[in-house]
Amino acid sequence: MWLLYLLVSALFCRMGGSNPIPQELFGEVTSPLYPKTYPNNFETTTVITVPTGYRVKLIFWHFDLEPSEGCFYDYVKISADKKTLGRFCGQLGSPLGNHPGKKEFMSQGNKMLLTFHTDFSNEENGTAMFYKGFLAYYQAIDLDECASNSVEENAQPQCQHLCHNYVGGYFCSCRPGYELQKDGVSCQVECSSELYTEPSGYLSSLEYPQPYPPELRCNYSIRVERGYTIHLKFLEPFEIDDHQQVHCPYDQLQIYANGRNIGEFCGKQKPADLDTSSNAVDLLFFTDDSGDSRGWKLHYTTEIIKCPQPKTLDEFTVIQSRQPQYQFRDYFIATCKQGYQLVEGNQALLSFTAVCQDDGTWHRAMPRCKIKDCGQPQSLTNGAFNYLTTKLVNTYQARIQYNCNEPYYKMKTRDGNSASERGLYTCTAQGIWKNEQEGEKLPRCLPGEWKPSQAIHSDFCNSAGPQKKHSQRMETKQVKRHSSLKSKLDMRSKEEREETSREKGREGPRILERP
Repeated sequence: MWLLYLLVSALFCRMGGSNPIPQELFGEVTSPLYPKTYPNNFETTTVITVPTGYRVKLIFWHFDLEPSEGCFYDYVKISADKKTLGRFCGQLGSPLGNHPGKKEFMSQGNKMLLTFHTDFSNEENGTAMFYKGFLAYYQAIDLDECASNSVEENAQPQCQHLCHNYVGGYFCSCRPGYELQKDGVSCQVECSSELYTEPSGYLSSLEYPQPYPPELRCNYSIRVERGYTIHLKFLEPFEIDDHQQVHCPYDQLQIYANGRNIGEFCGKQKPADLDTSSNAVDLLFFTDDSGDSRGWKLHYTTEIIKCPQPKTLDEFTVIQSRQPQYQFRDYFIATCKQGYQLVEGNQALLSFTAVCQDDGTWHRAMPRCKIKDCGQPQSLTNGAFNYLTTKLVNTYQARIQYNCNEPYYKMKTRDGNSASERGLYTCTAQGIWKNEQEGEKLPRCLPGEWKPSQAIHSDFCNSAGPQKKHSQRMETKQVKRHSSLKSKLDMRSKEEREETSREKGREGPRILERP
């Protein structure tokens, strides 16, 4: 047994130096031969390394080394970040030495060094002693690189503005109005193309309400949906370098709406609330190389564009389902009262709709309503018409009466209807002359039954004397004329009957229902 121990001790005596451990997130470190007695005349340094962005945490679970005053003989020395965290030896409860107990040792960087040293012997009062050494565990702990006391070998430079820690690393960011540079840590002023598209929001100078940086050339753009207008409201404090005699010679804030300059501002008096009447606003902020003014801040809101209430041009135009207020993309429908026609200029319309545009105007002008005109009534064969309402007025609700040339022609009527009812026509709301029973169809005047006067016939038969003979001759001529006229009328009546027969032939046979 002693021979084996001496051989192992001799072997370890020839060893020493550095003992790096492969990079892991956790692991254990022990003395040589643990839990057996460690060798004499031995020294080695174990290098514990965890991934970058982590710290090393170490704790001893078993510690049994030769005790001595100031740990001069056998000891474990812990180092990290170029500092010694402690030198330890002895046993738990021993009067000599410096036992680590359950203390947690923490590095600031990702490395920790354990140096284990033994002298030439382990004896106490001439008696050989056997010490088991130590068992320790380590683990990687997230390093808060953003902490002010974070120090690491080859540490990267700290963030210029804002630092954000995460497990295993960190990242930098900049305050509003600054841009992170390629090195990932430094920040530079960048306010040349700030774009705001939300319906409402806040804008301010850099560092507000702290003094803004010098030599600024900032451009802030607000762009909202078409059909909305932007309102600007400045907040307190408002403070831009000014001059008592010259308007805004040093620093100034310029505001443009749709390319139109609506103001240049500086001083300590905040501007009044602004209604830009636009959905596109630009703010330009210029500063010189000096000054300590606190700057400005504003709240912008949007409001949908509104159109005026539609107004009719006459009493006959009707707005359907009128709304109390019209805004962008709303519409209204216009119609006319019965008997009237929508007219736009000289053109008649079947319908009319107007839409509220993004500039607060209607996309079409209001139309007019013109009374329907039925036009000149048609002439009636063997008859005529006369106005029952105002003569020569052929507009809505005008009335006419057709009559046949009596006694030679009679108006054809249905059973139960009179000639006056059949001949009555009204100008309708559709602009058409119509009869209540027959619609648009005109009445017909057919030849009536006609006989010579009985008085003429009696005088002709009983005539006597020269004077009577002259009278008889005149009456005879009159009879002949009437006979000739009747013959012509009979001929025309025959032609009309034939025409009626032909029309019926074209219409096809009629099916008569049994009574």
